[in-house]
Amino acid sequence: MTCYRAIHESYVAMLGPECYEHVRNDPELTWEERKAKQNRDLFQEHPQGLWVLEEAGDVFGFVTFLLYPGNGFGHIENNGVRPDRAGQGWGKFMYRYVLQHFRDEGLRFAHVETGLDPVHAPARRAYEGVGFDREVPSVHYWQDLEAHNPGSLPD
Repeated sequence: MTCYRAIHESYVAMLGPECYEHVRNDPELTWEERKAKQNRDLFQEHPQGLWVLEEAGDVFGFVTFLLYPGNGFGHIENNGVRPDRAGQGWGKFMYRYVLQHFRDEGLRFAHVETGLDPVHAPARRAYEGVGFDREVPSVHYWQDLEAHNPGSLPD
């Protein structure tokens, strides 16, 4: 889960620790346990949708994906490369193979989601580098209702 540490830290910083503690899924689990569970659950439901990068038995990256043949598209889910192997082109390598798999399965489109924060910039560059060229920006707003109380509602 080391490939997600910076992303997790960025997420907590954006939300603030108090909001993060209140809204996170599975609060009894650490963030590492939640991410591992998410990937294990994906693998249990779609074992064919997990590919790993390994060298001499050392796993240093992975990508999960889902196929939606009825809708003609594939979706890249969780993926990452261990920080000591980041920046070497392994993300693009994985995405190219997954995208070719989508084509081989007769799919027309590919989809992936990523953050707009600075920590996700390398992922955005890698996705763009393999041809993702249609972007739908999104913003998720949160509010601390205790800190922002405009008073009573007008009559």
